[in-house]
Amino acid sequence: MLSKLFNLIGYSKPSSAEKSLGFYEKGVKAAGQGKMIDAVEHFTAAIYQAPNVSKLFHHRADAYAKSEQHSEAIMDYDTAVRMNPDYPDTYLDRGNSRYAIGDLEKAVKDFSEAIRLNDSWAEAYANRAVVYAEQGDTARSDQDVEKARLLGVDQNRLDEMLSAVRSGTASG
Repeated sequence: MLSKLFNLIGYSKPSSAEKSLGFYEKGVKAAGQGKMIDAVEHFTAAIYQAPNVSKLFHHRADAYAKSEQHSEAIMDYDTAVRMNPDYPDTYLDRGNSRYAIGDLEKAVKDFSEAIRLNDSWAEAYANRAVVYAEQGDTARSDQDVEKARLLGVDQNRLDEMLSAVRSGTASG
């Protein structure tokens, strides 16, 4: 009886895609407000509705990373990479999380892959330059610094990061 009434008034149950989009939008809003726990919950609900959308895993990973849960972030970035291996942002963001937990070798690999996919990305060169500096590879660091500057990186921020590494106060 109730279903007939819903049919008469044109009500239909939201599809999984519509539900996923709703949860995704709530996740983006929560993340924008700095509510990362809420964002993770909303992105998780979106993933439940649409488990084959790499963007959802990437956004949840970003929320984990912003709440310093880098191991969880890396797992979601890994999933996003498997689903969409040609998206450079995922490599950059996973590299940042790997750097944050001190996995410098894998961070360099991720930044290098981001550069391979988008060779005009100043931020990827800058991040790799910082890791090279932390590894003591001054020549490669200087080369990436120069490339990042030519591509228009925020020079003050890059100089701050490099100074922190050189003085031994880098976070990671």
